[in-house]
This record gives sequence, structure tokens and C-alpha cells, in this order.
Amino acid sequence: MRMVLRSCMAVLALLLLPLSVSAAGLSTGEKDTIFIGSLDVQPSVIEMAEKKRRKVELKRVVDSLESQFVSALNATRVFQLVERQRKGDVELEQGFAAVAADPNDKNAAQAGKMAGAKFAFLPHIDGFEDTSETVEHLAIGRVSMSRKLFLSAGVQIVDTTTGKLLPDSPSVQLTKTEEIENVRAGQLSGSDEIIVVLAREMAKKLSQEVVALLRPAKVLTVTGKQILVNRGSEAGFGKGDLVELYVVQNVKDEDTGEIFRNEVPVGQAVISRIDKNQSYATISGDDLGITKGCVVRVMKTAAGRAAEGAPPPDATRPDFGTKGENGTTPGSSEKPLKWQ
Repeated sequence: MRMVLRSCMAVLALLLLPLSVSAAGLSTGEKDTIFIGSLDVQPSVIEMAEKKRRKVELKRVVDSLESQFVSALNATRVFQLVERQRKGDVELEQGFAAVAADPNDKNAAQAGKMAGAKFAFLPHIDGFEDTSETVEHLAIGRVSMSRKLFLSAGVQIVDTTTGKLLPDSPSVQLTKTEEIENVRAGQLSGSDEIIVVLAREMAKKLSQEVVALLRPAKVLTVTGKQILVNRGSEAGFGKGDLVELYVVQNVKDEDTGEIFRNEVPVGQAVISRIDKNQSYATISGDDLGITKGCVVRVMKTAAGRAAEGAPPPDATRPDFGTKGENGTTPGSSEKPLKWQ
């Protein structure tokens, strides 16, 4: 019975994979070009910051997040980025494409250098709070402060070919706390470091959400029990994570024209080696048709598995780029590693 089910699932995987065409019209075999609009802050957020005298802190978050988001998205190496301004972004992109399409236009070559961006990423902040509570220690003339920062941000994605807003918009909410103890009266103030850390973490999570939405992690090759995944730590994967593998079929609703993703789980694997851009994982349990092109999604983190009593990652399989005592990478010395 198990063999029959296994064979059926393998056939299903082969049938579904050729149909997995992105509803957004993503390119195959190359990076899609995208541009990022300037970070927008909702008026109510600005008003609240002014009311609570946190305008400077809000501006610091905006400045840091704007640059950090570009860096984080670029670090994923999934898209080709071009720079734009938010005002008239989508219309401007369509205009560039129209001009570039005219070979008789003398400006076509210059415009063509900036044309072809498939998506516009429009980041925004829709929530920000910076609150604190202070305690005075009168006996020693000191004060302490407990500070909490909250940030809510998202990214609207526009298909510049059609001008349509994609229905799925990544959104992330983060909270950071800071404790400052026993400071002299009059010298108490929150640090700038926590703002930068908050912005950096938000930028990384937003970029991971965007990539997972448009370009989810996939299996590149399967060799026995080992699979190679085209994402690494920059995409949120970690050594020891349990991942689930799916074959995907995009199904069109004939009534509305909306595209739905039909996902069929075909197995699980544990990440054994990883770097910023790729991962190796070992298949765990039944293989119901794991093949090249399967979507990969984290099911349980290494920390979550450890809390449940799962064995730690195999220390004999170091991550890519890990340096040995003599400064060499594993296997590059005169005594190559021998895998157990």
C-alpha cells in the first residue's frame, strides 16, 4: 500500500511541476528587475509621534529602515534592484518601457537602461510607539528606565506591467525593549542603538517575506537523501531547521480569475549545512515524490526542535565558509575532512 501511495505521489509531483507558473508573470532563468520606492509613513503615525514628542525617534527609524531595506533585499541576491523615487513610480516605469520599445526614439537607449522593472516595492510604516517608564532611587540619587519600541511596517507590491497591486502584501510587527539602570539624574536618555537594531531586524524580515512571496525557496537537486536548496541564512533558514517540501500547482478560479496555489506536501528534511545563499538538507521520513523544483518552507526552527528534545545539528558537517584553526576552510588543508 505504501509503495502504491509513494508511486502515485511521485507521478503527481511530475504532473504538477510543469504547471507551476507564477500568477505575477515572473521570469524564468534570470533575475526579475525591481525598484523600491521611498519609505512612506502614514500621517496618523507622524501626528502621534509629534503629540508624544517622539518625532526625532520616528525620523531615525525611517532613515535607518529605508537604507537597511534596500541592503537586506539586495543581500538576498534574488532580484536585480534599480533605484527610483516613489512619486509616479508605476507610471514612470510604464513610460520608460514604452519609450524603450521605440527603436526610432533617440532617447530609447538611455531609457532602456532603466526600463524593464517588473515590480515596484512600496514600503510603508503604519505603526510606531516609543514608550518608557522611569523609577527614581532617591536614596542614591539615581534613576532607571524601562523602554519599549514598537514598529509595524509593510510592503505593497505593484506589477508594473499591468499597474495592479498584488493582493498579498507582506506586513511585519516588531517590539524591542531596553533597560537602563542606575543612571545619574539628568543623564537618562534612550540609546540610538536600539532604533538601528529595530530597523535592521524589520528590514531583514520584510525582505524575507517579499522573497518568500514572489520567489519561494526551492529544491535545486536531489542526491539520495540529500537535497540542495537555493536559499540560506539571508532568507531566514538556519542549521538544524526542519523544512517541509511541496509540489505546487497554480489553479485559476474561473469565476473571479484569481490564482490560487495548490500545495501538496511530499516530505520533510533537516538542514545540515548552510551559508548565506544556499542550504543542504537531509530528507527525514517518507519521500513521497521530492524532486527538483519543490517549494521549501521552514516548519520548525532548530531552537523549537531542541525544545522538543530533537538532537542538535551534526557538528561533523560544518557550514560553508567555516574557518578551521589554521584559517582554512574545511577540506582545503593538507588533511581534508572525512565525513562520518
